[in-house]
Amino acid sequence: MDLKIRTIIIEDDQDAFDDLKLLIDKNLDTIEIIGHCDTIKASIKMINTLKPEIVFMDIILKDGNAFEILDNIDNSNFEVIFVTAHNQYLEKAIAHYAFHYILKPIELSKLEHVIKRYKTLKERMFSFAKYEVFSKFIKDQFSQLMLHVNNEHIMVNLNDVIKCEADNNYALFFLSNGKKLLASNTLKYYDELLSHKGFFKVHRSCLINVKHISSIYKKEAIILNTKEKIMVSQRNKSNLSDLIKLLS
Repeated sequence: MDLKIRTIIIEDDQDAFDDLKLLIDKNLDTIEIIGHCDTIKASIKMINTLKPEIVFMDIILKDGNAFEILDNIDNSNFEVIFVTAHNQYLEKAIAHYAFHYILKPIELSKLEHVIKRYKTLKERMFSFAKYEVFSKFIKDQFSQLMLHVNNEHIMVNLNDVIKCEADNNYALFFLSNGKKLLASNTLKYYDELLSHKGFFKVHRSCLINVKHISSIYKKEAIILNTKEKIMVSQRNKSNLSDLIKLLS
């Protein structure tokens, strides 16, 4: 079950607040209104305390204007949606990085569009955060792995590993310099170890290093920079689609 979007409404007109709350309660079940303020001082305190995801904010309040709130908060990790009858404040709203600007009276279609846009942005931001972690790894030139080969332990740079294949109870590592190393652990062991380090399981017998992908053919095969073509199992095709999104 998806978590609801924690939302605060800053509005000093009771009728306007009631109208917006009714629109949200009746039509947007993904929104949870966690607070309502009608003054600058109370709004600053509530935002800093409750840490909402979205703040619906009227611009003209009885003790000043909403921009004073934005200039005095500690927490800025939320989106602002200005809801106002005063369109002359649009330029200043943009200057304060407002997520959107809705003129009163509020139309349901407009409100739904803004929330849909927010959700899309939120998903993209989450994907981008994952990509940042992923990218940091594949760009790391010092990521290494110790392989137990015969009677010795050999240190390899993970960036030099092209792929890893199952060989009975062993795993055969193919390196970019042409060498092959037969390590004394199963492919399952290395799958669990490397799945969060830039390696993708193509099928039950093979892991590939995404750094060595040249192209992906019809979402069913991976072409390595060695020109080798490896078919993706039916079971892992959905994971391949996720990989494409991650790298796109």
